Amino acid sequence: MSVRKFFKLNLLFKILINSGGAMNLFIKGQIPWNKNPIRKVCLNCENEFFVCKSIALKTKFCDINCKLNYKYKLAKEFKLNKDLAELIGIIIGDGCINKINHRPGYRIFISGNKIEDKEYFDFYLKDLIYKCLNINSKPFIASNGAYILQFQNEPFRIFLNSLGICSPKAKIVSIPQEIKNNEKLLKACIRGIFDSDFTLICKQRKKEDLHYYPRITAQFASNRLVKDLEKSLKEMGFTLNCKYNYLRKDKRGFENITNFINLDGPNNVERWMSIIGSSNPRILTRYFVWKKYGHLKPKTTIMERKKLLMG
Repeated sequence: MSVRKFFKLNLLFKILINSGGAMNLFIKGQIPWNKNPIRKVCLNCENEFFVCKSIALKTKFCDINCKLNYKYKLAKEFKLNKDLAELIGIIIGDGCINKINHRPGYRIFISGNKIEDKEYFDFYLKDLIYKCLNINSKPFIASNGAYILQFQNEPFRIFLNSLGICSPKAKIVSIPQEIKNNEKLLKACIRGIFDSDFTLICKQRKKEDLHYYPRITAQFASNRLVKDLEKSLKEMGFTLNCKYNYLRKDKRGFENITNFINLDGPNNVERWMSIIGSSNPRILTRYFVWKKYGHLKPKTTIMERKKLLMG
């Protein structure tokens, strides 16, 4: 081998190492610079290739294209089950998919109330994410006071995108058709939406009454999501009323368009807990206080409700 050819091959080898790939040595079956190559199988295309010993441990792909495309292969390996459908419901309800600043990639984060949702995030949601994605994520309080649980998983983000859940999602998100086609998955998904973005309150029927009349309620920016919920819940035997494209002002005086969904009365609440259920103590404590005392004062904290249940 000429000196010139040797240096060309050596330069190409260095470029491939720095780019995260490996030299595919099937070319003409020659291995000119390594007498003892290591045989590997590419994680993406599953073809065999050879590398030198010095990079054998960290090299998993036969070239840079396979490395870049591997996340799409992993995304196709996700299979919908009840746990995954519930996590997707939580993301639909109060999740967000944001591009990371100054570097490639996205992060998925779920937000809640730092007091009312803390127990749900610290135990149930954290365990659910680990069960579905094998990711340990620790909740934290953000600068705006929200309780946040965030993680990165590009194959999962691509999987969500294939289901129609993409960024920005707030005004366009809906329940994926693959979930709507399966009753068990649909109930799990609705439970996730319920635990993250619904609440259970009790209303007065007359001014002198206690707050005894229960209502399951939520509001969403997405018109399509409320329509999906309305259709699905009616098919499950619930009675409900929805209000679409309602113009309202928030506490700061800003106007926004929202969509309401309400399920009123004891029959709806009991049916919900029987068919859909809940895993969030914020909602469960409200339900059990109403069941025990027949009414629920507005604006109670989770600690106050736990004390009532212990008394």
